[in-house]
Amino acid sequence: MVSRRTMIVGGAGAALVAGLGYRIWDRGVFSDPQGAAYAPWDQWRGNVVDGIEQPMRAAILAANPHDTQPWLFEVHNADITVYADRARNLGSFDPFRREMHLGIGAAIENLVRAAGVDGYTAYVQPVMGRFENSPGPKPIVAAHITMDPGAPSRDPLYEAIPERHTNRGPYLDKPIAMNALQSLAGLVSSDRVRVAFIIDSRARHDLADLIVDATQRIIADPQMSADSAHWIRTGRREIFEHRDGITLDAAGLSPATVMFGKFMPDLGASTQDSFWLANTRETQVHAPVLGILLVKDRLHMAQSIDAGRAWQRLHLAATAMGIAAQPLNQPVECVDRNESLGRPDTYQAALQSFAQARDWQPTFVFRLGYAEKPAPPSPRRPLEDVIRNSGFA
Repeated sequence: MVSRRTMIVGGAGAALVAGLGYRIWDRGVFSDPQGAAYAPWDQWRGNVVDGIEQPMRAAILAANPHDTQPWLFEVHNADITVYADRARNLGSFDPFRREMHLGIGAAIENLVRAAGVDGYTAYVQPVMGRFENSPGPKPIVAAHITMDPGAPSRDPLYEAIPERHTNRGPYLDKPIAMNALQSLAGLVSSDRVRVAFIIDSRARHDLADLIVDATQRIIADPQMSADSAHWIRTGRREIFEHRDGITLDAAGLSPATVMFGKFMPDLGASTQDSFWLANTRETQVHAPVLGILLVKDRLHMAQSIDAGRAWQRLHLAATAMGIAAQPLNQPVECVDRNESLGRPDTYQAALQSFAQARDWQPTFVFRLGYAEKPAPPSPRRPLEDVIRNSGFA
């Protein structure tokens, strides 16, 4: 006969197992990135019945800072107005909203690529002007795009759109051929944007040290730490609710660390920062190529959009070549933070020295290489969430 004590212990054990099972399911501990939050990656081509909105399905898959997805689109007949949704900002991480406009530029590049394949010629007119420090949350116009109908074209970079993901994991110790880098530079370089590839081992080591130093400065800044933590998504429920932010799956962490992070209660900002710093130092600064994108004025709106378009173009082309890419823009984020607070800065001069471009300003630092494994997709908001009716602003 089963004793009362045995029944209680057994019941408690069953409840514990059930609770653990629910926790594992609720947090998606063993789940891969899939479901409604990732559906836009499967719907990226759209359909002819979408009309002028069809290329926007590719636009919303563009690279952008912390997966904030800071774009809004307004359609007027054959014209599209692109807005920067300044409510979706990184705060002290991006005090001038410069990185936000890099993301806007990347979305515009995807839209232009898709428009050509969908049978349109897109003419982009970015808004001129300079950024102000800590602007309000109201959306502002970033660019106007006129869509002229025409014959569909082919574009190899378009085909790379659903395969382009930020790869924050380990890269192989394998060099990238010089002709591949020359091809990438040819796609990016213009009189408005310049790219510098850092391939010398000594220079890469020194630039890696600068990136790690900038990361340490950021996590030592309470406001920057908090603003970064705001966009970290852990459990499955949070991902499906927000459909944005940096997920543990896409953070470049080991599988064991990802499962631990999903299962445990949400980690505080300081613990997240420790993981980020360790991953930056031990994994992410190790790559065969470090790179810097430069413009004449990093706080000029149109130039930031040009740089964002250049990054998206470079990342798409690298993806088509089987090369992984990841932003490592901490030094420029420190430049912005120092300027916003009126503090002395040494990061910009250091980056200019690496790029050997004293008359240009760095706006984006990144790495390229061959990844140990493919990167997972990031969550995305559906297209209907980022299209607004005329006159909304």
